[in-house]
Amino acid sequence: MIRVWKKSALLLGFMLVFLNIAKSQVDSVAYYADLLNSTNEDIKLGALKKLVESKDPKAFPLLGAINEKRLFLFENKLVTTGEKVTEDKDIFVIYSLYPENKPLLDQTQQKIIKSPTDLKEIVFERADRLIISPLFPFLNLKSPEKEKRKLSYSQFQNQTDITNLAMLKQALTLENDAEVLRTGKESVYSIQLNAAKSTTEGKLYIDSLFNNWGTNTANFLTEYSEKTLNPELKEYAAERGRKLNTRHQVTEYIQTFFSGISLGSIMVLIALGLGIVYGLAGVINMAHGEFMMIGAYTTFCMQSLFIGILGIKSDLFFWISLPVSFIVAGIFGFIIERLIVRHLYSRPLESLLATWGVSLVLVQLARTIFGDLTAVKTPSVLSGGWEAIPHLVLPYNRLFIIGLTLITLLGVYYMLFRSRTGLRIRAVTQNRSMSSCLGVETRKVDALTFFIGSGLAGMAGCAITLIGNVVPDMGQTYIVDSFLVVVSGGVGKLAGTILSGLSIGILTKALELPFEAVFGKVFILAVIILFLQFKPKGLFPDKGRSAED
Repeated sequence: MIRVWKKSALLLGFMLVFLNIAKSQVDSVAYYADLLNSTNEDIKLGALKKLVESKDPKAFPLLGAINEKRLFLFENKLVTTGEKVTEDKDIFVIYSLYPENKPLLDQTQQKIIKSPTDLKEIVFERADRLIISPLFPFLNLKSPEKEKRKLSYSQFQNQTDITNLAMLKQALTLENDAEVLRTGKESVYSIQLNAAKSTTEGKLYIDSLFNNWGTNTANFLTEYSEKTLNPELKEYAAERGRKLNTRHQVTEYIQTFFSGISLGSIMVLIALGLGIVYGLAGVINMAHGEFMMIGAYTTFCMQSLFIGILGIKSDLFFWISLPVSFIVAGIFGFIIERLIVRHLYSRPLESLLATWGVSLVLVQLARTIFGDLTAVKTPSVLSGGWEAIPHLVLPYNRLFIIGLTLITLLGVYYMLFRSRTGLRIRAVTQNRSMSSCLGVETRKVDALTFFIGSGLAGMAGCAITLIGNVVPDMGQTYIVDSFLVVVSGGVGKLAGTILSGLSIGILTKALELPFEAVFGKVFILAVIILFLQFKPKGLFPDKGRSAED
């Protein structure tokens, strides 16, 4: 019986030791992290040494914060400062450091922002911080910033020292971003390939690099094929590198095509209202770009109202801004039509000069009220992009603009071809006198069309805030392109506007690859001039009043 008790006690002792060892492995970072806040300097220094000796990637954010003198205590949590919120004040997003390196959220699930002066700093002397120096190359492997993590992994490429492999692999197990994970694996496979001891092993790592397809894989395989003395690996690496270069070219073509579709969608969205107004009244509206600017500033004002005044820190302001921008820009267009443009129908030169004057007035008014540069916050749901295939990322804001253009086109098509209002607009466009004789109130149709056309430009301005800043003369950047789309597509023709806008957008992006942007624009103008020599009335000739005149 005594022997049984002895064996049981011995087994229990082994189990307790095993559990303590396991517990210490799991909680060692948390245990020593808690000691960093100790008032005893010896305990603090000892905890720092233990964290460095552990070489645990979970401790890298802590060590990085200590090295950069950005380790603070907030509500009994070890934190650090992240991205800066404003340029003029030292206010930062607060990040937790363990067990996860992510922004701290308040009760409303909003990021907590603080000034470093509001936090208790945990101070380490310079001599103590030098203890971390052996881990300097590894600290950014767990940075909250994606680009820093990518750069940190990429610095290990082309190395032959395999002593870093274990730490890199351990850090990769904690990585959740696909792009950074690909870069990390590329570094691991490149080290393993450089250290390969046989042809079979070398081909295995070449295949791993090929299947992973990192950013620098093609160049690395080409360089490896030039320096390796193994003839089989030389040819195999070169062949794989050529295949990846071909993939890169195809991906680049797809990216260019998508960029062209995106640019073309913006042109279509802006030119849509201009084409309707020009086709109806024959008015060259040089102020059309300023209606787009009005839509952009309406979005900025909605942002200021929601975030600055009402304190509603959400993306709701942008979604409300879409219809509001349409209405506000439409009202401006209606007022300008009633006061100025209605007296200048069938007088293209006078209407051009008058609307140009209106354009200058609106630009100066915006500059006086808002200054030279403002910006609109991109909704969080539209930040980032969708990685369709490796190295092909389609930005969500561009996808949204393409979707918005499609929805707008469907709405305009329904309005023009499936409603009584559209029937009146098309009737007045084709024959104003006959429409008037049949009881159509042409003046009301003119005013309504200006409202719709200006509103569409305002909504385009709201969408453009996703891809650029809001400046007073932003409309003048797009007005020339809008007229090119309208004229080459056929005045007042919906199908012509779509086809012309997309074609010009794709052609512009395609010509920017071999040429600079300025020369690409020159080529576009030359192509359109040449096209108009053979089709002076555009892809779809106008049959309205302008054609009759």
